[in-house]
Amino acid sequence: MSGAERIRFRVFFACVFAFASLAFLMSSSVSDSRTRIIQLQEVKNPSKIRVEKGRIYIVDGYDLIIYDLSSGRMLRKSGKRGQGPGEFTYIPESINVFPDRLVVGDMQKILFFSPEGEFIDQMRLPGLMRYAFLPVGSNYVGFPVRRQDDGSSTAIGCIYDSNLKLIKQFYDATPTFPAPPPSRRDGAIAAGRNVLTIRDYADFLVYDNRIYVADSRKGLYISVFNEHGDRLYEISHKIPSIKVSKKYRDPSGRIYDDATRAIFPAFINFRIDAERIYVITPDQKEGLYKVIVMDLKGQILDEAYRFPLRPNFSVPHLTASLYDIEDDKFIWYAYNDAKEIYEIHIR
Repeated sequence: MSGAERIRFRVFFACVFAFASLAFLMSSSVSDSRTRIIQLQEVKNPSKIRVEKGRIYIVDGYDLIIYDLSSGRMLRKSGKRGQGPGEFTYIPESINVFPDRLVVGDMQKILFFSPEGEFIDQMRLPGLMRYAFLPVGSNYVGFPVRRQDDGSSTAIGCIYDSNLKLIKQFYDATPTFPAPPPSRRDGAIAAGRNVLTIRDYADFLVYDNRIYVADSRKGLYISVFNEHGDRLYEISHKIPSIKVSKKYRDPSGRIYDDATRAIFPAFINFRIDAERIYVITPDQKEGLYKVIVMDLKGQILDEAYRFPLRPNFSVPHLTASLYDIEDDKFIWYAYNDAKEIYEIHIR
């Protein structure tokens, strides 16, 4: 892939993310007497949130801001725009919290910070990645983008050693991502096309040196691998199908073509916290989406309507950037129009 194509892909994905994030924030969320709220005086343009061991990590533009979960007090602000060590070329694409460090994804590199927000090191990526690029044991795992003949793209799960040399491909192609819209020629804009706003879900997480790969094309399905990319076991459950209504098909359609789908994916996001897997489903009741809680082997522990935000169905893996789970509570950010301030909601 040429440098110009990489930039075009980045711009396209950035536009999709910006639109999706705005739609997500504008959608309603549930807040009642059970919801604790923390006002974020310092936050101006949040895009990602992670919570771990009593700390809230927020990507705010080119800043990484850390708050204390119990008091709501800001602890530290790190990072800035630039090309140097500890600086972000673009707004960070991902943030993941490990026991000994934060891993923040920037364009073509990842940066490592201590849990307290101090810059440690950075490294360039071995290619353009669809999702995050993360350490797993003594190796790294990533899903490099593979361009298709029709302009669409997919991604293959790969394991790299500490020198970023490819060890093996461990997961087949994830669901296809649409081709970027055609370039403007002679000032003309491509004609509108039908847009499918419900897509299959795929993403991965690293937890306790294991790789958990979610793939909704197989139902509620999660494959678990070790740090070498060897498959350990699979989690699979059959759950009732949810029909897609017409309101999810965008009539304006200026992004990509796709066929109409009849049902939602079996699940639309997942997180892991305290040795529990939380699966978000499209099943909705009174503004809340059903959450299936499992242990790390996939045994179902609980099912309840708990997820308080409208998921991003068109680019589902981006939903994970906008909430997290700590001590069995959902934590997300939202904008308070009346007070003109961003807030953390804990429920």
